[in-house]
Amino acid sequence: MRADNLAREIGAELCSAGAGEMAEIERVYAGDRMSDLLHEVDDHTLLVTNLAHRVLIRPIELVDVAGICLLNGATADPELVAAAAEHGAVVMVSPDGMYETCGRLYAALEGRKAGESRR
Repeated sequence: MRADNLAREIGAELCSAGAGEMAEIERVYAGDRMSDLLHEVDDHTLLVTNLAHRVLIRPIELVDVAGICLLNGATADPELVAAAAEHGAVVMVSPDGMYETCGRLYAALEGRKAGESRR
């Protein structure tokens, strides 16, 4: 599912514009340990994390992650948003916590696979 459509589906705010909005999201990885994040992501992964600072620039640079979803209405660091735009990734912010956000992401992505419409 395209990142911009996925953000809209889960009620997240897009913080970055450009090519990242067109990125295809096929899987989600949720976590907060940087070593796990770097190990689990690829160019079709949306990273869901409570981290909301510049340290997230590394996954964008190293593994071409498709996007990052911050939680609990966090404010995205401007350097993170700039790095995402430079590397064609999207940054979105969910108003909800990890559990709710992951549930919505699962429903949106699994609904797409099953051909079901959501909402």
